[in-house]
Amino acid sequence: MRRIGLAACLLAAACDGAANPVAPPAPRVPLLVPDGFSAHLYASGLELPTSIAFPPDGSNRLFVNELQSGRVRILENGALRPEPFASVPTNAVGGFPVSGENGLLGIAFDPQYASNGHVYITYATRTGAGTFGTVARLTDVDNRGVDHTVLLDGIPAAPGHQVQSLAFGPDGKLYVSVGDAFTPDEAQKIDVLPGKVLRMNPDGSIPMDNPFPGSYTWALGLRNSFDLAFDGTGALYAADNGPGSRDELNRIVAGGNYAWPLALGATFAPEFVSPLVVWPEIVSPNGMAFYGGAQFPAGYRGKLFLVLFGDTFSRGPSARAKRILIVDLSSTPPALEDFAVYDFTGIGNPLDLAVGPDGSLFLSDIFQGHIFRIRYTG
Repeated sequence: MRRIGLAACLLAAACDGAANPVAPPAPRVPLLVPDGFSAHLYASGLELPTSIAFPPDGSNRLFVNELQSGRVRILENGALRPEPFASVPTNAVGGFPVSGENGLLGIAFDPQYASNGHVYITYATRTGAGTFGTVARLTDVDNRGVDHTVLLDGIPAAPGHQVQSLAFGPDGKLYVSVGDAFTPDEAQKIDVLPGKVLRMNPDGSIPMDNPFPGSYTWALGLRNSFDLAFDGTGALYAADNGPGSRDELNRIVAGGNYAWPLALGATFAPEFVSPLVVWPEIVSPNGMAFYGGAQFPAGYRGKLFLVLFGDTFSRGPSARAKRILIVDLSSTPPALEDFAVYDFTGIGNPLDLAVGPDGSLFLSDIFQGHIFRIRYTG
């Protein structure tokens, strides 16, 4: 690993003996990355950025969700467009996480986006009757989201553990992760939504081939899965956060029961699916992306890049989190290797990942309001 982005300040004296003004140092990017890679600040000034994603049209537009403002922003070639793509009412104010995790969360693009312009989002809204999650669809028309269509709403939520991420599978279906809404027993009930991975058609209807007829439930027994990701073979993976220990990485299968709250961490009970990875301490696994680009060396292709968010209020680096891991799923158990590690003194937590059309890796930091970009330069 080597330190990235810290420019040296050169002091020089003018010919007449008067010192030239000292240029301020360039801001240091707080990431240690492997030799041959570089990291830089791609964008700043965002308000609590959460999920990030590029549309599958090859354009250099990075869509960024802002948690409490409810705005979907577009960064085009690193510049923030002045008008948001869309805004949704979250009724969540006061900062994160003091006032909870509610707000604008997941984003995904329709596999047919190039022809239909469909963009899918998830958000948790506070109302007088409680907090509820929503899955909605927008249509991209000249960088503005129009025709806001609710596909599924009334998903029970709480100050946290609400509807989270969403991803399209190779089957063309939309998969949605939903936390247990602080009602852990609901995670074991097939006919309710909390504590599940849901599967729906792009129009919001229930697929006929779901494992539980008439139900959105694809998998159950999950506590708080922040992200979903499909690999090149069509296998689905989800990160799940434990209550105080034993965070998990799971492979999600149709009808699988992941044991929460009946068991936590590794389990050998035949009715449950055991995690692929269990962390004994809190690391808060979050954003995930399988690398399919060509900008990194060939050995990185197909590997899972996974963010460990870490302790929310901690300052500076973390001995066990605040990093991007490379997860090699070809070994048993999966091999974990540090890729990018936070190295700074202030408050900041990495959150989500996206692979750009040029193969660069992009990372959001919710507290700093930054987007970082990592490239191979070797």
